[in-house]
Amino acid sequence: MKSTSFIVNTMLTLLISFCMWEIASTVAGPQYFPHTWIVLPDFISLILSFSFVQNLFVTLSLSLIGFIAGSVCATSIAIAVTLNKSGDLATRGVIDFFRSIPSVVFLPLLIASIGSSARTAVILATFVVTFKLVTYVIRGIHQTETRLIDSAEIMKLPFITKIFLLYLPSTVSIAGTGMRLSASRSFGTIVASGIVAGTPGLGSALLIAESSGNYPRTFSYVIVMGIVGSLIYAGFTKLENQLIHWRISV
Repeated sequence: MKSTSFIVNTMLTLLISFCMWEIASTVAGPQYFPHTWIVLPDFISLILSFSFVQNLFVTLSLSLIGFIAGSVCATSIAIAVTLNKSGDLATRGVIDFFRSIPSVVFLPLLIASIGSSARTAVILATFVVTFKLVTYVIRGIHQTETRLIDSAEIMKLPFITKIFLLYLPSTVSIAGTGMRLSASRSFGTIVASGIVAGTPGLGSALLIAESSGNYPRTFSYVIVMGIVGSLIYAGFTKLENQLIHWRISV
């Protein structure tokens, strides 16, 4: 029954997407918004090309590096801030301020400092993941049960032991949601960095296709990025459901 419902929903989604695409192509003009039967062959040839596989690998690798580095930074900042009451109050406004700034604003500063390279994209992704995830880790640490904290004090556990056995496990349920959202943001940031600054990966390939007026290839890259981003989000969602089924999902 569920499989039948999934197939029906998928077919309806594809049908609606096809209709909306053709309406947009008719309104904008096929020279700027190609028809589906023009984009589809180009899409197939794109995903079968070696250059696409190479760009996809570079994009996913940079996204993973930025995600891991950002997760480590977010966890370190959250622990340092939350376990110090004065530090929590002093830095809350700073964290909220940086979270509100669009990541692309920092691209000109990074390019002026270190140039346009893979390192630029990774640093930007790390920044985005850090300030996306840090609030979830802070909320998780704040939800540590008082009884457990009191027990740890009575047992006189070392500070490092309390971090790994008490505070970090308390963040798992809510930090899982933050990691799911941050993974998608990391991928999107790497792509955006390529589009804006020409850093390696799918973003720069899309920029080249768009600059040369190859609109079928441009739309093919857009479709690929949408599919990959959705798969990343769905993968982390499934991982959450399997490992953290009691999570507080947002």
